Amino acid sequence: LFAGLCQVGAWGCFDEFNRLEERILSAVSQQILTIQRGLSERQTHIELLGRSIKLDPNMGTFITMNPGYVGRSNLPDNLKSLFRSCAMVVPDRKLIAQVMLYSQGIVTAEHLAPRIVDLFLLCDSKMSKQRHYDFGLRALKTLLVGAGALKRKAIEGKGDLSAEATAEEEKKALIVGACNNVLPKLIAEDMAIFKDVLEEVFPGSEVSTMDDENLRSEITAICERKDCNPTEKFIQKLLQLKQVIEMRHGVMVVGPTGSGKSMALRILLEALEKVDHTKGDLYVIDPKSIDKENLYGSLDGTTLEWTDGVFTSLLRRIIDNQKGESERRHWVVFDGDVDPEWAENLNSVLDDNKILTLPSGERLRIPDNMRIILE
Repeated sequence: LFAGLCQVGAWGCFDEFNRLEERILSAVSQQILTIQRGLSERQTHIELLGRSIKLDPNMGTFITMNPGYVGRSNLPDNLKSLFRSCAMVVPDRKLIAQVMLYSQGIVTAEHLAPRIVDLFLLCDSKMSKQRHYDFGLRALKTLLVGAGALKRKAIEGKGDLSAEATAEEEKKALIVGACNNVLPKLIAEDMAIFKDVLEEVFPGSEVSTMDDENLRSEITAICERKDCNPTEKFIQKLLQLKQVIEMRHGVMVVGPTGSGKSMALRILLEALEKVDHTKGDLYVIDPKSIDKENLYGSLDGTTLEWTDGVFTSLLRRIIDNQKGESERRHWVVFDGDVDPEWAENLNSVLDDNKILTLPSGERLRIPDNMRIILE
């Protein structure tokens, strides 16, 4: 990679650089030192890994890192000295929200953006501190992206609306989006707080509940067949789970042992199959029962031969689509404690890249009909 960057004169940005092990970081620092020495002495060629490499003077190397995280390494001093530090400022959430709302066709974005940002900030400050709560930019982006679709659905068939009517529909769509985004992850104690915060930011508004008559009736029928009690709270949780799974490709289901997490997933998958006639497959993996190499695969140091792990072989089978996998719904459930040792590798899978990068250099893209669920 460094040899390629040197020869074409490209800039390389290594994201989450300190996820590499310290021994590898130390070896990388020697290569970067050789490149930087060549650039400072204006050499046309440098010796890299025993080969003479052409050095373009425009070549540059950048790294990003989050220090202090579990599962991350500390940069060795000899590597730290090769880079100039640059601290980042907190982004302007209101401006970002405004631009994103405009891009979704929300006409009153300038008026709504500050209010939706305030809603998230108030939720963050007033609610209890739970490990699964996220009121950051990523959660805000999910809400903003869905706001446009909710507005278009609301005004469908209503013809040309006045400016006041359009503003009201957009406000309602944003409130529904906020409820869809925030409610599913709240514990019981924080429900009342969210209601107060919503009333404070959007006076006169009420917390909206999920409703889907077809899905509700199927869930009730399946619950009775499986001897489960289809209470209103349980059905609401399933409807919320369905909403979240539609919005995100990575979902975390949180709750104590015996609270019905696994049963909820199975009932919802079966109910969705009845409603839209798309067959669903549920794959359950216990990540703590196997080591990281057996989960993601391993590269033989001698022969450089790659062997797939449990997750990679499953992902490859879905991507290859040899038995009509593209026509089905695939939920991969990691059932067990979320440990940085194995969950760290899912970083690029769960973010917007949706790509699993293997040590062999291969990149596997997560298909749109697949969901990663951490239980």
